[in-house]
Amino acid sequence: MKVLRPLLHLLVRLRYPVSMPEDVAADLGLNITNSLNFKEFMCCLTDPSRRPTKLTRFMPRDQAEDTFRLAKRKERFQHNSLFSYHFKGGWIEFVLQFDEQSRLRRLYIRHKDLKQKHEISISS
Repeated sequence: MKVLRPLLHLLVRLRYPVSMPEDVAADLGLNITNSLNFKEFMCCLTDPSRRPTKLTRFMPRDQAEDTFRLAKRKERFQHNSLFSYHFKGGWIEFVLQFDEQSRLRRLYIRHKDLKQKHEISISS
């Protein structure tokens, strides 16, 4: 079985050459594997019953931003932060929205296949 692991990892890298579903899952605290195709992965991310476990509403900005360790692009603005992961299906972007006290208020996901940016439910 140990001999097959590098081969399996290579096959996953062919499917997901830059970012992998497990990268996003690890950052958000979700249980998602690399065995999903891109469409299934997007369904998991937008499923209202799957909430990120590493983010909570009103958490401090620096703590919320630190959870996105594996993002390929990280951008900070006055009241928002943008974290992006690259897949063959395009960039997946997570927009964190903060209040005047720099506490996390909302989390949105954006992707070209979604009709509009989709709010992800975060626990209070």
